[in-house]
Amino acid sequence: MRKLISYLVLGVLIALITLYAISPIRPVMWQPDADAGLNNMFSVNQALSAVSIKGEARLQAPEDIVISDDGVVFTGLANGDLVRFNVDTPEQVSLITNTGGRPLGVRLDNQGNLIVSDAIKGLLKVTPDGEMSVLLNEYQGKLLRFIDHHDVAENGDIYFSDASARFDLSNFIHDFLEASATGSIYRYSTSTGETVRIMTDLFFANGVALGPDDAYLLVAETGKSRILKYYLNGPEKGLTTIFANNLPAMPDNLSFNDDGTFWAGMVSLRDWRVESLAPFPELRRILGALPISWLEPKSFYGFVIGFDLNGKVSANFQTPDAYTSITAAYEYDNKLYLGSLHSNGIAVMPLKP
Repeated sequence: MRKLISYLVLGVLIALITLYAISPIRPVMWQPDADAGLNNMFSVNQALSAVSIKGEARLQAPEDIVISDDGVVFTGLANGDLVRFNVDTPEQVSLITNTGGRPLGVRLDNQGNLIVSDAIKGLLKVTPDGEMSVLLNEYQGKLLRFIDHHDVAENGDIYFSDASARFDLSNFIHDFLEASATGSIYRYSTSTGETVRIMTDLFFANGVALGPDDAYLLVAETGKSRILKYYLNGPEKGLTTIFANNLPAMPDNLSFNDDGTFWAGMVSLRDWRVESLAPFPELRRILGALPISWLEPKSFYGFVIGFDLNGKVSANFQTPDAYTSITAAYEYDNKLYLGSLHSNGIAVMPLKP
């Protein structure tokens, strides 16, 4: 019996050493911020449980949403399709083009072109008739692995996130296990073609939203469950501060309603695998060698937060099951339009006047 136990122990040790050696990640130790939990301003509620879902059969995992002034909804789907429909006729979905990648962020420029953050193809421009061109997919000769989200300034400049310099869409779970914080924010000038990196060392740089008068930029740092504020103008130009932290969930795409509210889709409640293992990089390295499907979330939750200009929570909408893994919240005509990484269709929720 003792021999058998010895063999079993030896076998386990060999397996662990092998997993450690073949692991594609090189984790670092880090310290998560405190978690406010689903209490007080984030108290559990059912506000999203009565949403209506549009285009469920056609719109597979609509990651982000933008709506034109005349009520045309644009979104990108899991199969690479870029589509549009009118808010009044959501059953009439029309295909703009297929990027051949995975469109994540969508915004309109002043000429009516759709600017697209595609995790595989790069930062794209798509004309109203579907002509697609690549604005950029590299920086200083290095491929940008994971262009995730963006916003377009009044002068045409595009501010966009590259979630990770280490991992791409196919293995982004590894970025959360590694915690090496290699995400960045860039500014691309449409007038000169110049690209400048303005923020670095972000733990999965994600949603981007410009504030009033393009004076500052909000950035969702998903891995740390917080939102940062980067000043673009004024005496604080170039300074980064914390806009909202200790969030009980992980922020994804951001949007500004031009009337004092920033909306954040919260893609997931904070993940114990990311945070409780923060002091144990060796263990996370072993876990990184396991099949990615074993590491992916198995439970989902629906959560949207609204913030005022000072970072104070002004809205807290939740649901355990009606529409989950919310990646985007976009306000139009006193309604909130929601996108998701996991649910199909776009959810619509009327806002109180």
